[in-house]
Amino acid sequence: MRNLILVALATLSASLLTAQCNELFISEYIEGWSNNKALEIYNPTGSAIDMTDYRLERYANGATAAADNQKTDLTGTIQPGDVLVYVIDKQDPDGVDFETPVWDELAEQADIWLNPVYEENNTMYFNGNDAMVLRKISTNTPVDIFGVIGEDPGTAGWDEVTQNQTLVRRPEVTGGDTQAVDEFDVLAAWDSLGANVFDNLGFHVCDCVTSVENRTANALRAFPNPFRNHLDLLADQPMTEVVVRTLSGTEALRVPAEGRRTFRLDLAALPTGAYLVEVQLADGRMERRQAVKH
Repeated sequence: MRNLILVALATLSASLLTAQCNELFISEYIEGWSNNKALEIYNPTGSAIDMTDYRLERYANGATAAADNQKTDLTGTIQPGDVLVYVIDKQDPDGVDFETPVWDELAEQADIWLNPVYEENNTMYFNGNDAMVLRKISTNTPVDIFGVIGEDPGTAGWDEVTQNQTLVRRPEVTGGDTQAVDEFDVLAAWDSLGANVFDNLGFHVCDCVTSVENRTANALRAFPNPFRNHLDLLADQPMTEVVVRTLSGTEALRVPAEGRRTFRLDLAALPTGAYLVEVQLADGRMERRQAVKH
């Protein structure tokens, strides 16, 4: 799978940073082929958050209001620094046309399924030309807005980078965009990975770090551990190279990390056992983690 990372702007508009690590925001947007549609929501705070106080809203094709069947109250709990992945509920393997099931790779990442019947509720049926809002119910305020409410995306031109795209919020974004009518500069806050890319779901890299101690402790995460076929790496700095060794020191794999802060290692070919993962970071540090394949 080829990931295309588009060059992002150097600075963020002030409206993208209205909340600093103190409120939920959308960390990943997936509008892929057919029914491959998902939203990942990230909790940058130090406390677990009950999602029953939040809902998603879809403002279709430049609409200024969302209909009742375009609003979905959410469920679940997001732990500190964690995410929940909401996926459109198309799971029937015999489904065709508008009922075609999501791809297996996306289904494996789903935490909560939403909106199985279009006529009853079509919040998750966005297709790259709809504004999506994450709203806090108790205060009736948006905590994050994807797009511009009331703006036709085809006229504005931002549908070109939101249709058939996986978009990941950049690490320096520490809060949602709460301005409903400001300019939607997609590449100021999102990295575009192309269509049907699901490798980054289930975790998010964010600069919401409260202390040097936390930054050191979280310099490198390797999960799941134990693992079966792949190991995900999450670093606080860009990674330049990854080496996997057996505990006796024999090199089993060496790959360039291409300056990414998230990286998936395909280790399906390795035999079961314990391994040492060495990651070279861009700032000169070498981080090592032990991982077990079972």
